[in-house]
Amino acid sequence: MTGLLQLVTDQYSRKARFLPAVLVVAPVCVLAGLAIPVATQIGTKVAALAAACLPFLVSQIVRDRGLLIESRLFVAWGGRPSEVLLRWRDAPSRTAVERRHRLVETHFGIALPDAAAEAADPAEADAVYAIATAALRERTRDRDRFPLVFAELVAYGFRRNGYACRLPAIAVCMLTAAGTVVLARWSVVPLGWKQQTGLIFFDALWAAVWWLGFTPVAVQRVAQKYANQLFVSLENLNTGPVSNSQPTEP
Repeated sequence: MTGLLQLVTDQYSRKARFLPAVLVVAPVCVLAGLAIPVATQIGTKVAALAAACLPFLVSQIVRDRGLLIESRLFVAWGGRPSEVLLRWRDAPSRTAVERRHRLVETHFGIALPDAAAEAADPAEADAVYAIATAALRERTRDRDRFPLVFAELVAYGFRRNGYACRLPAIAVCMLTAAGTVVLARWSVVPLGWKQQTGLIFFDALWAAVWWLGFTPVAVQRVAQKYANQLFVSLENLNTGPVSNSQPTEP
């Protein structure tokens, strides 16, 4: 019940984990709403129990898929975006990198490699950058002190988890469209041709939204915005107590 309560009350869990799961099953809900206007009373207690437990279950599945796809995306992008911002190599602005290094060293006391040291051992440099960005994420977890960081975190979590659910969501759309035809063909439920056309069009449109809206490029774009906001927070970071109110997935 604690996990279910967190799903309902926590903004990150609702928007970044549960909302993608709801969007996945939306075509089924639309079909059910039109095809079965009168809800059956058989198994009401079982349905109520499922309704209480299912949201937490699907949110965990969405989260796990998101974390799995995240590691693959980081490899494709050449590293975690927040760590990339600390690299000297291929940096669009060496001045910006120098500023980030200086702030990290000031706030965390972590000695970051200079351009020559990074060039000599990029893997070791990336390991140090990973330590520094992990410390930064921990120090910016308080959503009240860092509302913009939290907002970008939620946007990233939603887009990442949505991309992780893209193929299952499209499969649901296709199966729902096929189910619409079968239900109408065998007169299982009363669906006129206008209703059939509307449902199938909705399924096709919904599949297109998933395919075009949740892409690796879209995830990378919001990931970079989140990383940038993390480092902007360094400008106002102090040595106050750390809050545990914000997830640290990305």
